[in-house]
Amino acid sequence: MLLLAAIGTLLPITPVSAQALSGTDELALVFCTYVRDNDSNRLRSKLRAERLRMRDIYSSVRCNDSSLIQFALRHKSYDIGRYIASSVEPEDIQASGDYEWARQHQLLDNPIGQVLRARLTQ
Repeated sequence: MLLLAAIGTLLPITPVSAQALSGTDELALVFCTYVRDNDSNRLRSKLRAERLRMRDIYSSVRCNDSSLIQFALRHKSYDIGRYIASSVEPEDIQASGDYEWARQHQLLDNPIGQVLRARLTQ
């Protein structure tokens, strides 16, 4: 908590709240921060270090009550959003309602939306 407060005073960042349905909230917060910052290299490194795959954690991590794809769309984190959308099973994308949410908010005309559309129409 102290570390986040110290970082917040140095950099103008928006706060992120993370929820993990299983595992640690701290790890979920790290994933949410990487998504917000569009830092796919650090996300991939963290996944490797924890011996996890995106498809294994996708349904259990929420960022500000959004799925990782929705959170990436909100923050225009297109690089990491494309990575997530192409790494997750189409069934998980449908179950989370990401495609419908993006369509409803008119967010399909971007790189993430293109991947979502391609994954669900195969």
